[in-house]
Amino acid sequence: NTTWAFACIGWSNLDFFVALLSSLGAKDHTLLNNDLVLSQLHMVHLHFQLEFPDQEFPLVHIQSELLAAFKSQEPRPSRLQRDVAAALTGIGWDHIFEFVTRE
Repeated sequence: NTTWAFACIGWSNLDFFVALLSSLGAKDHTLLNNDLVLSQLHMVHLHFQLEFPDQEFPLVHIQSELLAAFKSQEPRPSRLQRDVAAALTGIGWDHIFEFVTRE
């Protein structure tokens, strides 16, 4: 959760992410048996790719598991997304609330 929280606020420090994520990959953590945690780590992976494109993600060896866990989660629109959709509906703007793109 710490890694996810720092990714959410857009905090970017390569050494921090590498140290924290490498420690997860170095041990047999029961924490990594949770799809919600793996799903969050997939989003951390996306943040990592954007912030450090020339670096290898420390959990690259379980990247497919992270993606599978992310895809298995039921989509949950954020409050911001719901508020924007409500505002658009309120002004009569026709829109698609949840548009899913191809991979």
